[in-house]
Amino acid sequence: MNKQFLTTIALLPAMIVLPAIALPPATAAGAEAFTLTEDGQPRARIVVGRQPPETVGFAARELRDFVRKMSGVELPIAAAAEPGTPSILLGPAACEQLGAAALDGIERDGYLIQVAGGNLCVVGIDDAGPHTDVEALLARGVTHDVSAWNFHRGTLYGVYRLLEELGMRWFLPGEFGQRAPQRETLQFTGRIQENPHFITRTVGYWSLWVGVNFRKDWEAVTIMPGERDAIGFTPAENRLWELRMRGESFRIPLNHNPTRTQWFQRFGEEHPEYFALLPDGRRDQGSHAHLCYAHPGVADETVKDVKAFAAGQDAHQRGIMTEFPHNRNWNFDIALDRYYSVLPNDGFRQCTCAECRALVPETRERNQQHSRLVWDFVARVARETPEVNICNLAYGSYSIPYAGMEKLPPNVVVGFCAYSAPARLYYRDSFQQFEQLLERWAGLTGGRMAFWQHYLSSNRGEETAGMPEHVPEMYARAIRAMARYGNHAFCEMPADSIMLNLFNRYLLLKLFYDPSLDEQGLFEDFVVTFYGPDAGPVIARVYADIEQKTIRRFANNYAAFSVWERLFSDETMRGYHEQTDRALAEAAGTPYEGAVSAFKHYYLGLMDRGRMRYADPLAQLLASFNPELVSRRVDAELDDDARQAAWRAAAPVALGNTVNGRATAHRTEVRSCHDANHLYFRVRADLPGAADGPARSGKPGEVEGIEIYLDAPRSHRGYRRIAVDLTGAVHDYRYFDDVLLGDPDWRSGASAQVERTEDGYVVEVAVPWKSLGIAAEDAPQVEWGVLIGRTQAEPPQPQDRRSSTSIILRGELEQPGCFNALKLTK
Repeated sequence: MNKQFLTTIALLPAMIVLPAIALPPATAAGAEAFTLTEDGQPRARIVVGRQPPETVGFAARELRDFVRKMSGVELPIAAAAEPGTPSILLGPAACEQLGAAALDGIERDGYLIQVAGGNLCVVGIDDAGPHTDVEALLARGVTHDVSAWNFHRGTLYGVYRLLEELGMRWFLPGEFGQRAPQRETLQFTGRIQENPHFITRTVGYWSLWVGVNFRKDWEAVTIMPGERDAIGFTPAENRLWELRMRGESFRIPLNHNPTRTQWFQRFGEEHPEYFALLPDGRRDQGSHAHLCYAHPGVADETVKDVKAFAAGQDAHQRGIMTEFPHNRNWNFDIALDRYYSVLPNDGFRQCTCAECRALVPETRERNQQHSRLVWDFVARVARETPEVNICNLAYGSYSIPYAGMEKLPPNVVVGFCAYSAPARLYYRDSFQQFEQLLERWAGLTGGRMAFWQHYLSSNRGEETAGMPEHVPEMYARAIRAMARYGNHAFCEMPADSIMLNLFNRYLLLKLFYDPSLDEQGLFEDFVVTFYGPDAGPVIARVYADIEQKTIRRFANNYAAFSVWERLFSDETMRGYHEQTDRALAEAAGTPYEGAVSAFKHYYLGLMDRGRMRYADPLAQLLASFNPELVSRRVDAELDDDARQAAWRAAAPVALGNTVNGRATAHRTEVRSCHDANHLYFRVRADLPGAADGPARSGKPGEVEGIEIYLDAPRSHRGYRRIAVDLTGAVHDYRYFDDVLLGDPDWRSGASAQVERTEDGYVVEVAVPWKSLGIAAEDAPQVEWGVLIGRTQAEPPQPQDRRSSTSIILRGELEQPGCFNALKLTK
């Protein structure tokens, strides 16, 4: 945080914004000035030409309306210039003034703003036709169909850039996020010619969808009730905001192909061999089926799909019965313009046929496991469809190039999806690894890369609810590294909270357009313009402290409970509220009061909400640390008596419920030990009448049973999950960043024995070291995270349905930051 900014910005007069801080200034040397309004009087007219493109007509109305907001003056809109009256020439009218060279060097979403011949010219590449009518699209509720918004609108973006230069700001959708400086005189001097660096500039995605996400679960801990209503957040306003922020007019398709092209519906019955062969001999079929990527038929049908799309055929002609009327019924997430995504389904399931197994080498590098299988398939499709750009994410188990990988065909677009959460790049040498892998992939591509970034803000779920993430320096640093190699950026960002993500979303859209912008200047402009010149510096000090603490959090890889204990303590939160109350006093009676109040109630309020989930367990934690599970070494091949003696010698850890951490009415405890071949767990659970009751097999978390979570080496990000129900059935799962990587991506090889008695049951689980990729002799040196959970199908009290060994866990078990430590001893 710029200290001089904090001490001097409060001297600025009210209602004055600082566009030069945040945006590159117009080139002004020797430039002619153009006056739009002067002393509350109009000094120009807006000229659109005869039969202008629909977007140019809309641009004229936007310019008129926002000039009126700032100056109180309404500029007339006309088809032609009037002799003796300066004109703001838009689109075709500007081209007539500037001549044939007007669009030289202007690319998609770019523009030229220039004073020429006494007129102000604003021009970009514009499409025309009813499909480009912005107001008609919004009136029909077409806000999130990417293919419907796939048209050029450069002049409109030039108008928005001009308005920014005059002082206008749009920090979030709707009137609440707009800031219009009150100036009777508006004047432009200089020349601006800009093109976006990233063609795709997506920030949000599911978070702002029309359906479920605008009608979200209002009881979720990640949502502050009433926030959307208070701020006036709607899908239409969000689309307008993205336009005013000069958001993408084209989005590269980078999503999962088999589901969106209905492989199961088209080929499931006639060609079961197209689908992944599972270890039990079944084919992986269903709505989210995985394919056999070594089968020539899979490549052939994919090529036919790509060629049909490139030839202009309707998706229905290929038997893909999806409905996307603006894109010939092809799902825009996998096919748009001259791009086609062949990305496998999420949670990649490897086919176990001989041909696929031959392409999966033995490697301990999880992120490289399926690279040859997937990328050889991508290369083959690309070679056979040179007329189309073939897209695929470097994702999950195929995110790292395989050894000896050859350069991909020039029409392959690699979507880089590793190290995709920039804040985590503060940890050790992660940023260096990020850059090295970027460079490695760039050397294998023939063109520009794309990027898919995951969850650039916290508050994603139970574990991180209310945790802020303010690290503009690292966001900018990562984007500039990306900009060296690619020009498409797709960023998933949860928007359960508007205020918690407010500046992050604004910053990212700015930097995706121009990565050279100064992130600190953008923040300084934001905090003073949105919260006001008096309250802004006070809020800035809160942000500055949050930034320092966020960096500490990720640099030290703090677990969730440590964030609240070490960083955002009760004392810290009281200090934030005291500062914000001072800011409220400064903003009282001004246009900024609502923004400061929203910061207090919805930004700090969500932090309070998240912290309160830990307030009770933190008190326990300070008195006695989260339980540690100790596993002692025993001799292999123990007989029954020796085995029972080993269990009696092991120290038990009791489970508490996941509502408040307290003991359950039916006690559950776990012990652990290990030998040269296995890691063992023994869970003893009270359950009256267990011997006589039915033993049901089913989905973990829904039937009576236990679950073992192992995070080793401990990352707080990924884990293996072994679930056992009372039938003795073992269910295996593996996760990374809350993404289910797929089954049978990993098999635990665990064996389980269940003994039921009149008063309860005992589950003993043996997990082979081999399946964990850790040698028994190395295991004591590894940092382990472990969690044992239990589901009670019919608990005596509702809060006991789920329980775990972690006293600081609240909600779902899948929170690796709240796992216990596992200590292996001799």
